[in-house]
Parts: sequence; C-alpha cells; structure tokens
Amino acid sequence: MSLEVHVARQAVFDRTNNVVAYELLFRALPDATATTRNDELASWQVLSASFLDIGLDSLLKGRRALINVPRSMLLDDRIRSLPSDVIGLEILENVQPDAEVLAACRELRKLGYLLVLDDYTGLPEFDPLLELVDWVKVDFRAISGADSVRIARRLKERKLRMLAEKVETVEERDSALAAGYDYFQGYFLHRPRVVSGRTLNARHNTKLKLLTLLGADQFTLEKVEAAIAPDVGLCYRLIQYSNSARFGAPREISSLRQCLMRLGENETRRWMTFVLLPTLAAGRSTEIIDAALIRARMCELLAEEAGLKLAKSLAFMAGMFTLMDALLGAPMREVVQQLGLGEELASVLLGRSEGPLGALVRIVESYERASPQELEPHCRQLLLPVGVVADVYLRALQWTAEVTETGVPAK
Repeated sequence: MSLEVHVARQAVFDRTNNVVAYELLFRALPDATATTRNDELASWQVLSASFLDIGLDSLLKGRRALINVPRSMLLDDRIRSLPSDVIGLEILENVQPDAEVLAACRELRKLGYLLVLDDYTGLPEFDPLLELVDWVKVDFRAISGADSVRIARRLKERKLRMLAEKVETVEERDSALAAGYDYFQGYFLHRPRVVSGRTLNARHNTKLKLLTLLGADQFTLEKVEAAIAPDVGLCYRLIQYSNSARFGAPREISSLRQCLMRLGENETRRWMTFVLLPTLAAGRSTEIIDAALIRARMCELLAEEAGLKLAKSLAFMAGMFTLMDALLGAPMREVVQQLGLGEELASVLLGRSEGPLGALVRIVESYERASPQELEPHCRQLLLPVGVVADVYLRALQWTAEVTETGVPAK
C-alpha cells in the first residue's frame, strides 16, 4: 500500500537549551481509503525516508532520533535492525502493557535502545512500563500545572528522565524546569519573552542597518557598501568571501565595490544573512538559527516550484524574518516598525497578507506543525502539489546542515 507521508522534526532540549534529540514527526495525508494501519505504515516510511532519501546525518546532526512506535511495530522483528545508538523508540500512549509488550521492551532494552513512554498521565496501569523505559513524556497541554508537578515528583522517585512536551512559551518551560523536568519539547523558543517598547541593541548598529536593508523594498549594492564600510571586520570577511574559489575568480580584489559587483545582489543578500544570524542569536540556542534558515530555504524553493513571479531573495527573506521576533526578543509589530521593512514583507509578518508570499509562509508553518489539514488549502492557492512540500523540507534540511557545518552560504 502506498501512503504519502509528511516528515518533519522537532527538537528536544536539555535544561540548558542544547538539542539532545529530534522527534521525527509524521502525518499521513487524509485518505478516505486509509486503513487503521496508517500509523505503522507511516512510521516505516519515515524511517525509510530518513535513512535512504536524506540520511540521518543531515536530519539529526549527530543527535538521537525519537520515533513513534505503535504496538504492532514494537513487536515487529524488523525494528531490531535499526541502530540502537541512534534510534529512540517512543511507545505510544495507547499501547497496553500486556505480556507481549513487556517482553519486547525487555529485549529492546537489552539491545541498547532508548525507550520512551509517551503522554504519561499517572495512570497506575502503566506502572509495569515505568520499570523498563528510560524517559517519560508528559503532555503539558493535556494536564494541569498541579498534575505536572505531582507526576514529576513521582517519576523522580523512580529516577526516570522526564520530558515535558508541547511546551509553547518560555514561562511554561520555566515552570517545567522548576518542577525538575530534564528535557523540553515544543515551540517555546519561537515564542520567547518579548519586551514591548524595547529598542533594538545599538551595539550591533551596523548589523541592524544591514538587517533593515535585507527587508527593504529597494535593495541596492550601493546602500550595502555604505552600511558595511564603517565595520572593518565585516569588510575583511566580505573581501575574503568574494575571493574564495567558489566564484572562480581569476584575480583577487580588494575593494568593497569590486566585491559586491562580483557577488551580485542575490549572493550579497545570502552572505549578509549568514553574517547576521549568529550575531542576532547570541546567547540563544543555535536551533533557532537552523529553524530560520530552514524556513528561508523552504520559501525560496517553494516559490520556484510554484513558478511564482517573486524575487528569490524576497521569498528567502520572508521565511527568515518569520522568526525575527524570537531572534531579537521584541514583538513582531515593533520589529517591523523599527527596521522599516518593506510593505509586502511587513504585511506577511503581521499576518495580513493573502497573496502568494503569505501563502508560502503559511505552507512552511503548517508543515512544521505536521498539519496536512492546514497545509492543503494553502497549497491549492498556489496550485502546488502537497507532496512537493515534503521534498522541499528535506532539501532545506540538507542545505541547512551543509551551510551551518561549513559556514558557506551554498547556492
């Protein structure tokens, strides 16, 4: 049976906001003829895509993968062929701990697999599994704050690692941290504490000018030159980059104007992005940089796939700027105002755009949430096959992995 599956990943953070694992999320497209075995079929297809299509190195960046495992998959001998040092098995909450399941868990534990119990709510019928698993996930959307504390106390007595999932704000993350949870999963990094009325950090004045240029309707190399010229460090990096072998330069150049002319507008925008992001994200998890780059690359590739008459750089910027409030720690409306962003880009970021650029951003955000029901109408708006989005996501992941490892803004 063929089943179209959307694969996405969601980071699991430790208590210092370092990424320790990625859960591989999947959703099968709605299908009236689908059987109840869709979860298992989709799980196997996720693994196939992860190993064969993209490769776990690009997908995981050296971290562990958590895979949802229904009962039938847990009992399937094929699961033992997966690398135990890479794969963690997340036992779904509807798996009853009968004799077969417990025996399978004992064997998998002996083989070195990380076992995770999903969506634990404290029901005593799951106590036998608590003797065998390594981590326990607690859904913060499904229980009260008092219950999350009570469960944490009980699990700590058993010396189990605890993962708070669906943590959507920094305040929720702080509460889970205080309760003793070890790991955290959710979009809390995308929704940081923001300070209304905050002035963007003047210490990064040159970089903020460049950021303003990136989002402006009128982008010119002359304006870039004027913004970069006072910063000796940036000038050196630009000259070094433009003299690299990737441009096949027959002779070295030493002036800003020559550098910018050699790179051209699109390549200059791309270089600026890679200069700016690490500075803006200083003190924050590098995962937020990855997320911004993945969104940017997805928007760029989707615009090409849909045949939109948009500048590639505009699509790229739209994707990246969707997380600028998280990077700068300010409300998006104030980011838009202080940076003086162009009207089209500002409209997208403030959720007012019904045009193609807004549709691109909504496609990317829906895909991240593994929500095909939200995804489909936005794809229809752009006459874009839904299946293309999964391929674009994997390509964006690979591109981001290569770029963040080499530091080179790949074409």
